Amino acid sequence: MGICVSLNRRDSDSPPTVKIVSVNGDLREYNVPVIASQVLESESTAPSSSSSCFLCDSDSLKYDDFIPAIEPEAPLHAEQIYFVLPMSRRRSRLTAPDMAALAVKASVAMQNSAGREFRRRKKGRISPVMMLTQPNGSVTAANGKASESTVMKGRPLVKKTAAFKASSGYNRSGSVRNLRRNTSKRAKLAVRSFRLKLSTIDEGSVG
Repeated sequence: MGICVSLNRRDSDSPPTVKIVSVNGDLREYNVPVIASQVLESESTAPSSSSSCFLCDSDSLKYDDFIPAIEPEAPLHAEQIYFVLPMSRRRSRLTAPDMAALAVKASVAMQNSAGREFRRRKKGRISPVMMLTQPNGSVTAANGKASESTVMKGRPLVKKTAAFKASSGYNRSGSVRNLRRNTSKRAKLAVRSFRLKLSTIDEGSVG
């Protein structure tokens, strides 16, 4: 009869694993090939685990029957769920509440594991966006992809990216030339404006 538990399949690029529900209800995965004794040895060193345990296949559990233990040298099957149980469970027959409790235990372990995997992947997808100032004065993404909007030179964002641009070894000679050229133009305009003002004052004084 066994215990029916919904098992979500892994991504096609992920290696096949066996699913082990530990004594304390955690789900652990082991790459195949692996045998029962290797899993039990690993589980015995895990926190909150007991060395006097055995491994059983969830499909082999039957109502009003003893729990069969897997032989130490028996290979475990990929994508199959196994339970690590204390030796004391082998001395009694499985009742309906026992089977229900094991089914709930496996389901909760699978859900918790899926939640952790989702959070891990979501965290991995979030990465900071670094911007680089191009020689023409525009700002693009550091990964080289075209940005949805172009930020022109003179905006505050350009100043914020100056430190990263200098440390990354990015070619900024064009930007430096533009900056010097613009600075020179502004200086000339300021001098010209000052001369005009001075000339106006002198003419007014003469009058």
